[in-house]
Amino acid sequence: MRHGWLCALLTAACAPAIQAQSMRGAVVREFPFPVPPVKAALENIGAYSGSRLPSLEGFANLDRVNVKDYQRPYYEFRIQLDPKAPHQTMVQVKANVSAWYTGPDAPQPGYRAVESNGRLENDLLDRLDEYLRDKSADAATLEQWIAAARQERADTDRHTDELQQEMRKLENPPSQGARYVTVERPHVMVRIAPDDTAAVRVKAQIDDEFQALEHRGAWLRVKLDGGGDGWVRAGQVVDSDVEASTETRKERAFVAGFKVIRENTGEFSGEWQRLKGKRALFVWVRPDGTAMNLPTASRLQFVQSMFRERYRQISHSSRDSVEGIVVIFMDQRGGVAAGGLDDIRHWVEGSLSQSGFLKKCSLDPPGAFQESPAK
Repeated sequence: MRHGWLCALLTAACAPAIQAQSMRGAVVREFPFPVPPVKAALENIGAYSGSRLPSLEGFANLDRVNVKDYQRPYYEFRIQLDPKAPHQTMVQVKANVSAWYTGPDAPQPGYRAVESNGRLENDLLDRLDEYLRDKSADAATLEQWIAAARQERADTDRHTDELQQEMRKLENPPSQGARYVTVERPHVMVRIAPDDTAAVRVKAQIDDEFQALEHRGAWLRVKLDGGGDGWVRAGQVVDSDVEASTETRKERAFVAGFKVIRENTGEFSGEWQRLKGKRALFVWVRPDGTAMNLPTASRLQFVQSMFRERYRQISHSSRDSVEGIVVIFMDQRGGVAAGGLDDIRHWVEGSLSQSGFLKKCSLDPPGAFQESPAK
């Protein structure tokens, strides 16, 4: 079938549930509640936010581990929810524990993964069980769970619509003579009519790309994602090569060697004052198997690409606003890079140089993002 892969995705998005595979080493427990309230309860008890540990002792398997060689232990949960029945959910929890290693066999200091002993997982599931039992009769909590279920359905419907639009694009590709334009300055207004006083339909950002449908005087009529069209001043855009610009975006968003494994929003609990106590987007990444021999500078290149790409996504959405972006590397070298959204915006728009921008960011530890000096 010509578009079999997309049809399969569409079918998956519409299906009520898909049987999940077991996570290796996970602690498993079932709860007599559907997925939305279980997920809401996990969010309320802070299950999706990692945190520091006072020590590895009591939380990790210390066989062949010298605790004195490890500093700044940290953990975050990998959680999988599997609907077993309309009112039954299997919860799988795996704690990823890591710490800064300075042992004698290390060529250079860096984060190393340490096996959890199960205490963190069982503690989380105990707190989840207690929360669900205490809150299941609370009216405010029930309303929250209902809202979570509705939001989950809305997200599924939105994802289905996006896949359907993608299918329509594949079935009706643009003609060979189609013209595309790219926005090269910030805050370009796409209006409902070719008039500076007309209402704004979309506020475009740098690197946004549109198909030009009509040229009328100083204005261009452009096609908008999701259907419909709008008008933009021709002097605010430049002609773009679709194939080349697509490759540029891919290169910028996905630096070879690293893979995004999870994203979530929450309060920044670190000590960096620019984001302390503020809401941030957390992006968890790890090497994809090809990054072992990459220079340290490639990690910084990846961080900058994630800052730029996620900023563009955030600037196009009014939902779940955040004040910063945090990229967390889950590998032996470790490292956390954080940037404030305003600083990222000034950098993307060109009013802040790259070196000036990096000085405003938090790179912890700095050595994880810098080349080692030549010996």
